[in-house]
Amino acid sequence: MTSLPDLKTRRLVLRPITLADTEAVIELGGKDFQVARWMTSFSWPYEDGSAEAFLDTVVDQNPLETEAVFAVTLGGVFIGVVSVEAPGDLKELPSAPTLGYWIGRAFQGHGYASEAVEAALDWAFQAFATDEIAARAYEENTRSRALLRKLGFKPYSMTERFARPLDRRVSNVVVRLAKSDYEKRRQPA
Repeated sequence: MTSLPDLKTRRLVLRPITLADTEAVIELGGKDFQVARWMTSFSWPYEDGSAEAFLDTVVDQNPLETEAVFAVTLGGVFIGVVSVEAPGDLKELPSAPTLGYWIGRAFQGHGYASEAVEAALDWAFQAFATDEIAARAYEENTRSRALLRKLGFKPYSMTERFARPLDRRVSNVVVRLAKSDYEKRRQPA
């Protein structure tokens, strides 16, 4: 079975998420509506056992067959999550791994999401040996869409997903990042 490495950036360490992260997931994501509202899978109010149930599906599993989930840490403090789901999550791009992420509200606005996502993309292109990575964001989530656009993702299609925190279907923009575009963007001018 493949195990996840620690990914180090200038300010962050992304490490494999563990069951010990349960309380941090609940406090930073599950109990904060301003974070949970952008997630399709979070319940609202957050249900007891939700974090444990999620972590049970990803901890000690093969991340290339299920989902590679990294705890984003700053000075050893858990601040969010970046994940790359194995191909098959998006019917619009079934052969592409799917990127997802969230950062606790107290840590937003400092570039941590961009830094963490870029590290995860570097890892994912190599680990999945893929030429493309997909993501989706609520159409109204302008901050997330801007981050994805900055990293080179381009609109691919629209879809709808049921958002549990909002208790309704929401429009999502499906975006695609070609490996060649990502590599070009990273080369010095």
